[in-house]
Amino acid sequence: MLIKRILTGQDSFFATNYNKYSKQMNLTKLSIAAVFLTAFTPIAAQQTDSLKTEKRIEGVVIQGTTNKGAEANLINTQRRSLEVIERVGSAQLEKQGVGDVSTAVTKATGAQKQEGSGQVFIRGLGDRSNSTQINGLAIPSNDPMYKNLDLSLLKTDMIDYVSLEKVYHPKMWGDMSGANINIVTKVYTGKPYFKINLGSSISLNAVNTGTFFLQDGLNYFGFDTPSKPKNAALVNSGFAFTTSANNQQILNPINSSLSVDFGRNWNIGQGRLSIFGYGSFENQYQYLEGTTGGSYDAHGSILRIYDTAEEFGYDTNTTALVNLNYRLNPRHTVNFSTNFIHTTDQKLGLYEGFDRNYLDDPQRELGYTTLRRASTKVNDLLVNQLRGDHTLSESLKLSWNLGVNLLESQRPDRQQNASVFDKATGTSYFASSNPGANHRYFDRLKEKDYVGSVQLEYEATEKLKLQAGLESRFKDSDFRATQYNFRVTSPQGNYYLDPNSYDSFFNLDNYQTGSYFDIVTFRGDIRYNPENALIPQFYQAEMFNNAAFANLNITLNQKLSAQVGVRYDNLQQEIRYNTAIFSNGGEIKKDYSKILPALNVKYALDSKHNLRFSASKTYTTPLLLEIAPYEYEEIDELSYGNIDLYPSDNYNVDLKWEWFPRRNELVSLTAFGKLIQNPIARITASSSANTTSFANVGDQGQVFGAEFEARKDLLNLGQSRLYTFLNLSYIHTSQELDKEKVIRENSTVTADFIRAEDKMTGASDLLANVNLGWERKLDTGAQLDLVASYSYISDNVYALGYEMRGNIVDKAIHTLDAVAKYKTQSGIGISLSAKNLLNPTFHRVQDNTNAELTVRKYQLGAQLGAGVSYEF
Repeated sequence: MLIKRILTGQDSFFATNYNKYSKQMNLTKLSIAAVFLTAFTPIAAQQTDSLKTEKRIEGVVIQGTTNKGAEANLINTQRRSLEVIERVGSAQLEKQGVGDVSTAVTKATGAQKQEGSGQVFIRGLGDRSNSTQINGLAIPSNDPMYKNLDLSLLKTDMIDYVSLEKVYHPKMWGDMSGANINIVTKVYTGKPYFKINLGSSISLNAVNTGTFFLQDGLNYFGFDTPSKPKNAALVNSGFAFTTSANNQQILNPINSSLSVDFGRNWNIGQGRLSIFGYGSFENQYQYLEGTTGGSYDAHGSILRIYDTAEEFGYDTNTTALVNLNYRLNPRHTVNFSTNFIHTTDQKLGLYEGFDRNYLDDPQRELGYTTLRRASTKVNDLLVNQLRGDHTLSESLKLSWNLGVNLLESQRPDRQQNASVFDKATGTSYFASSNPGANHRYFDRLKEKDYVGSVQLEYEATEKLKLQAGLESRFKDSDFRATQYNFRVTSPQGNYYLDPNSYDSFFNLDNYQTGSYFDIVTFRGDIRYNPENALIPQFYQAEMFNNAAFANLNITLNQKLSAQVGVRYDNLQQEIRYNTAIFSNGGEIKKDYSKILPALNVKYALDSKHNLRFSASKTYTTPLLLEIAPYEYEEIDELSYGNIDLYPSDNYNVDLKWEWFPRRNELVSLTAFGKLIQNPIARITASSSANTTSFANVGDQGQVFGAEFEARKDLLNLGQSRLYTFLNLSYIHTSQELDKEKVIRENSTVTADFIRAEDKMTGASDLLANVNLGWERKLDTGAQLDLVASYSYISDNVYALGYEMRGNIVDKAIHTLDAVAKYKTQSGIGISLSAKNLLNPTFHRVQDNTNAELTVRKYQLGAQLGAGVSYEF
């Protein structure tokens, strides 16, 4: 089928030919021992490892299906696994009312979500230190600022579970030191069904604001994306923008959601074909009021602050997934899945305050700065995967996995307008000589990502198993951006400016007179030098990774087993660029080879207790935008890449104790440590704009800590159950800060740190998640679930300070959510949710020696929602 248009009928980057593949569904074979293990845990707990028990019972095989996302199955898999794994299942997420994978990951021990994004920190290590997979294959990020996909884009209704692999083993790419996050999508099992979900919610902030505004452009469903003006139109008429710079009023900012999913299977010959499908649309309105853009010198003097700040937000997510599974026979299965995600993120900011770039009057006796900034992010991601599992003989198994990912990420028509209000005259005027103060901006990132792996597993004896495989990935990235700056040429007093209608000044008539403003890029004026001025900034990157690995799984006796493995990774990266920082262009070539040993040891103290030890070496590579010399701008921050960055090496150890009291219960305690050579950090440059960049800031850093987890029934009364799911993490981080090292190793970045050692950016000392649930099964067959979820994140450093200016720090935050669900035997479900009930204040400060000074401060507001579903 030729995909020429996606949902809107517009030509798309995704236009491509692809074949429909048959897809595999895992109809699990369970031996009698495995049935006892999953259904009658008190009996199974007295047995030895179930995998060994299967070997002893030959000739009797029972076919059945399992719910991979069920809590008991996930805990049982963790107990039996030689590798250290931690999984969060769909069944528990549904009870907690968790709708996206980003929030799901934060339910795991040692995980926290970065406010304002879907990015997560694991064990104090952020985006560059983690990796993301879907069904075991790497996927691209939707945002050039990040390495990993924004996990909030993935809906939990389409997954079986999320696996958080914080302990390395050689089957994973070695570019991780926090965790590998593997999202396993649903493979249909069971009886045919069709389910529809309808939901609605309100943000109390959004509905209580007097008037809700957004920028002109996208429609309600997040389509009809504004397009960049054609070069010919700009040359011929100049002002060729088709959207307005005036705010557009939105009525009834009420969130809504609709999703459907279904499953069915057919017998085909001796095999069985199953299909799982999922489709959804949801939107969300958000309103913030507070302070932003704060920046201060070392003495606390204000450089900039917008203390009257309003931000209006509107997000959409359209998702479609089809998963086909074909089980040819008990020895061979093939699986194909395709997943399309279209998301938009709109934000309109209206700010008033002091900014010395426009008016150097900190007391605001003469006037104040007014800033309007509107931005839109549009992401289209298509993930195609084809994989198979084959039992070639009694002792030899083959598995393979191929993926093609296509990404288009745009920021179409970002708008900024800045002016000064003069208190004496009661009028507004343009005050900055910087033409970029008023602009429109367009960028587009296109990526083609090809991934593949093949693995052989040979069981020499019951006590000796060999795993070996190859993995490869090629990613082609093309980023282009153009900022059209409106350089005001008319003298102050010769024009009238209405800050509520910038269209009245920046329009075609005023441009064509030649008396009011010119349109320029960093390369020149489009009126007089269009052939150069209209060349976009760009960087193009090719990444080619190849790897080989081998594992030896050894069972020394009934209690002790070990996995010894090694992996070889080779990473080649080539970046070509031409940007405002380097207008003559340039090229970066990187070539790294890493040998990564790993050891995992498991000692079964008895049938309910495990003791585990792990040691490994991994590495952390810089992100593409951390290397590419391109300035990336937000309202309260400007960052640029450093061409001299290089990878960090990580040495990791873990010691873990596990206790499995009952079938769906788990208690664990973990101690871990990491030594990081040449750690990478975000540093603050000396600028009123809070400019940041990146550097290998010292020779080494350390991370060590402890984690506690408990999933436990507190009260069980037959048809009712009171349970808790809680985890607690203490994390200590430190890194050397060496000014001379940064100056010596970098050509475009300098440093003047305020201390010789500091915490790692993004790391909170203390993390806590507490979930309390009540489950009641009624005589009518209906079920009631009540869940309250609390989380705590302590202070963490966002960016390191510079020249006696303190670190930028995000202060501690508490959250509380509550969900009630009721489902009848006939398939009707009702849900009520209340999120962010504590409505904490998000507070980012510049932590100077003498005071904590506000950089950004706001409250998200509580969100109340209701939903109804019907399954038949």
